[in-house]
Amino acid sequence: MVGQVYKKILVGYDGSEGGEKALSRALELAKSFNSELCLLTVIPPSSMAFGEIVVPDAVNLSLIIESSRKRLSDLAAKLSAEGYKVRFEVLTGDPGDTIVSYAEVNGCDLIVLGRRRLSKLERLVLGSVTHKVAGKSTKADVLVVP
Repeated sequence: MVGQVYKKILVGYDGSEGGEKALSRALELAKSFNSELCLLTVIPPSSMAFGEIVVPDAVNLSLIIESSRKRLSDLAAKLSAEGYKVRFEVLTGDPGDTIVSYAEVNGCDLIVLGRRRLSKLERLVLGSVTHKVAGKSTKADVLVVP
C-alpha cells in the first residue's frame, strides 16, 4: 500500500459486525487519502438466500431493499455531515459478483470487506463473498478486515 492512493473506496456494508469493522477501516483510509466512499449493500435474491429455487416474494424483497436503503441513506447523511464524500447503493444479485461489477463500473480502486465466520458447511454451500470478491477483482485492490 506504500505509495498507493485510493481515490474511490467501495465498502461492502450489511450492518453486521464484519460490515461495521470494514466501514471503520474504510473511514480511516478515506480520511488519509481524501477518498470518496461508496457504501454498497447487496441483497441476494430469495432463491440464493434460501439455497433453493423459489418464486421471490416481491413484497418482502422490496421491504428489505427499502429498509436497507433507509439505513444507508441515514449513514451516508451522518458521514457527509462529518466531512466525508459518500454515496450509497442497494442492489440485488449475487453479492460477490455484484460487488466486483459495481467496483469496475464505478471506478473504485479499493474494495473493503469484513470477514464473516462461516461454518464449514456454510462455506461449502454458500461459498464466501469475500473469497469470491478477492478472486474475481482485477481492477481494484481488496482489503479484508478481520
